[in-house]
Amino acid sequence: MSKKKNKFDLTDLVHKHFLKEGQVLLYVTDPTKSCVIIKQPNGEFKVSSGKEVMTIHAFAQKCLGQEPPDHASKWLRTESGIILFDIWHTENQEAA
Repeated sequence: MSKKKNKFDLTDLVHKHFLKEGQVLLYVTDPTKSCVIIKQPNGEFKVSSGKEVMTIHAFAQKCLGQEPPDHASKWLRTESGIILFDIWHTENQEAA
């Protein structure tokens, strides 16, 4: 029996082609707030907003002005409207 992967891992989602480097992600309630997926020198993927490089959690916190009330991936979507949380759980279901 395979275990589901419970921890959100942006790098894993990029490596499995659910997301891609350079892809724009938007804050769900204000699409003027956006970030771009970028690769770090250590091979890990994070997001960049302006000159800041941060995790998905940190970007959601910055947009909300507080700690996200639920998982940070619920607060970001792709330009086509797919919520990051849904992409993550689709990946988990395929891995099960």
